[in-house]
Amino acid sequence: MKFWTLILMASFCMTLSVLGALKRRYSEAEMTIEECRGEADVLQCTKVCSKTFKCMEVNHTCCWTYCGNICWEN
Repeated sequence: MKFWTLILMASFCMTLSVLGALKRRYSEAEMTIEECRGEADVLQCTKVCSKTFKCMEVNHTCCWTYCGNICWEN
């Protein structure tokens, strides 16, 4: 029983290390964010950026305001 537990734990640790290496690394240039020009209203505060500061809509950039990081139209 102890032998199977050791093998199971070793395979689990190896799987976690492989999955950690597959994570994409972002450069600091991709992770920069600017302050929005103007004041955001409540509707604009609902358009939240992704964790990598990207926006799904075309002609939108991620910027920070009092309500957090939002996608602001250019």
